[in-house]
Amino acid sequence: MNKETISGEELGLYIIKNDIYNYSGVKPDNNEYPVSQETLNELLEKIDNVEDADILECYIQLQAFVQRAQAMANAYNQQAQNGCCRILMYMAQAQQVEHARKMIEYLPMIMTETQFRKMKNPGKIARMRGVAVVAENFPCRPGCLDVNDEFIPPEIDCFQEMASLEYIEKMKDKIDYFRNELLIPGVKHHLAYNVLCELIAERISIDEFTVFCVDSSDITEQLKEINEKKNAFMSEIAGEGEEYENKVRILNQVFAHIDTESLYPVSEKISVVREILSDISIFRTSPDMLIKILAGTEG
Repeated sequence: MNKETISGEELGLYIIKNDIYNYSGVKPDNNEYPVSQETLNELLEKIDNVEDADILECYIQLQAFVQRAQAMANAYNQQAQNGCCRILMYMAQAQQVEHARKMIEYLPMIMTETQFRKMKNPGKIARMRGVAVVAENFPCRPGCLDVNDEFIPPEIDCFQEMASLEYIEKMKDKIDYFRNELLIPGVKHHLAYNVLCELIAERISIDEFTVFCVDSSDITEQLKEINEKKNAFMSEIAGEGEEYENKVRILNQVFAHIDTESLYPVSEKISVVREILSDISIFRTSPDMLIKILAGTEG
C-alpha cells in the first residue's frame, strides 16, 4: 500500500485481514502480516476525506464488535453446556433406577405357599420371571412376611427413590429451567453468532473471517447425547400396564426430544440480516441487533 491516499474500505479490510492473521495465523491473501501499529498509523494518515473516515470507522467498530460478540458467544456456549450437563445428570440417575428395577424383573418372584395358592391369574411379569416359593416356616419371619403370610418385597433405598422418574416428575419445573432458560437460549445465541460471522465473511468477501466463529461441536454432541440417552432409556423402563405407561409419559414430558435443527437461524432471518449488512454502517449503530434477529430474540 504505497499509494498517496487510501480509501476507508481498503484500509478497513486491511485491518480486518491483519486481525485474522493475528488471531489464527491464517493469511487472507498474499500481503505480509502481521502489520505493525506504526505501519497502520502511517496508513491512517492517508485517509483524506470524511466519507472514507466514516467507512473506516465502520470497520473499526466491526473489529470491536467481533471481540465482544465472540466472548459473549463463548459465554452462551458454556451456559448451554451447563444446562446439558444438568439434564443429563438427572436423566442418568433416573435411568439407573429403572435399570435396577428392570433387572429385578428378570429375577423370580418370591412368595410363600399361601401367597402362591392365592395367585389365580399371574401377570406378564410373573409369567416372564417365574416364581420362587418359600416354605411357610421361612426363617426370617416376621421381618420378611406380613400378617397374611405374604412375602414383603425389599424397598428401594432412599437415594433411588429420590432419583426415580416418579420423583423427577415433581422436579419438572427445575429441569424445564435448565432446558428453556440455559440450554436452548445458549445454543441459539451461539449458533446465531456463528451464522453472522459467515454472513459478514460473505459481505466483505473474506472467507477467512469465519475463523472468529466459536466451535459448536461440543454442544451439538451433547444435544445428540441427550436424545440418544432418552431413546435408550425408553427400552429400560420397568413395569407393565398403567405403571409402565405413566413412566413413559413422564420420560417424554420431562426429557422431551430436542430438535437441534430448529435451534439454527431460519432462512427468513438470514435473508433479513444479509440485507441489513448491505449497509456497512450497521456496525457503527447496533450490530448486536443482528445476533438477536438471527436468534429470534429481537423485540
